[in-house]
Amino acid sequence: MRTGPTLRFLAPMLLLCYFATALLSWRCEQSLFPRFTGLHSQPTGEDDPQSQARASQRLGQTVDSLFAEYHFKNFNRDQIQVRYQVTKQSYAAYCDGFWYSQADLDAIDRWHNNARQKAYKLAVSTHKSQSQLDNAMANLKTEYERKRRDFLVSKGLKFLTGNVVEADVPAMVMRSITALEPVALALNSVSVNNGYDSETLVGAATAMVQTALSYKIPPELEDGKHTGGILPPVMSMVRGWGDCDTKTGVLAAILSNWPNVRIIGIAVPDHYLMAILRLPAKDEAFVEWQGLRYVLIEPAGPAWLPPGQVGTETMSMLQASEGFRIDPFLKNPG
Repeated sequence: MRTGPTLRFLAPMLLLCYFATALLSWRCEQSLFPRFTGLHSQPTGEDDPQSQARASQRLGQTVDSLFAEYHFKNFNRDQIQVRYQVTKQSYAAYCDGFWYSQADLDAIDRWHNNARQKAYKLAVSTHKSQSQLDNAMANLKTEYERKRRDFLVSKGLKFLTGNVVEADVPAMVMRSITALEPVALALNSVSVNNGYDSETLVGAATAMVQTALSYKIPPELEDGKHTGGILPPVMSMVRGWGDCDTKTGVLAAILSNWPNVRIIGIAVPDHYLMAILRLPAKDEAFVEWQGLRYVLIEPAGPAWLPPGQVGTETMSMLQASEGFRIDPFLKNPG
């Protein structure tokens, strides 16, 4: 993926040391080795007045664009400001790639019904056997299911076992990396000016998403469209809020603008977080996947948790017998 010149310049200086040490291998593919200090016990999603005092936001628009300004403190307690702006035209095109209406599904249903009627009339007029008609109907049903599946996937959804449909966070991230490059560049500029190392840079992005973006659960239905219970990352940045999977998508899309960054999403019952490929420091919580260790990050907020620290409720869910699902995040091929 093409990145701005500033990001390319910082790659060898900031991120190489941060991620190169993670190229160590362990045999266990999916296990948890918690070293939770207990210093940060604020459960994800609960009110945190201290965190709110550390952060603020200003949302608005011009004639042809939307903007969001975020003020927050990183884990060094430095005050940081990030501004994000997107044209209304590109924002509308981006949003059109997500969510769906019942009318969209009804159109596919109409296609199926019309195709069945045509197949029946053709079978009668050409004296097809019942077996031939049944085969034609079965093929149409297969095509109908494919059309529905492809359409929903195109809207940022995925199918799980049992034909369950849910938001595809990694897919949303992949389609949002370039759009959130300005945020990565803004954080990059702050990092250069303040002399941050790579760990502080990642922490700044984490603190912004945790505290400057408000915690709010998206509705399942908005303006007649099914949302899948998630805001796409750019929409979240413009609106200034999101829930656990929404904020995970925002942070992952920002961090993915840097080379060598490898991220996984982690799904536990009713919660979603992420982990980043890095050798864990002392007292940092991490998971192993495909022989590598990923340090846990809790983007949901409003708790102010640096990478390697998660809420006590999250830790309990990760250690529960049900286990957790890992979703690898990929980057844009361009």
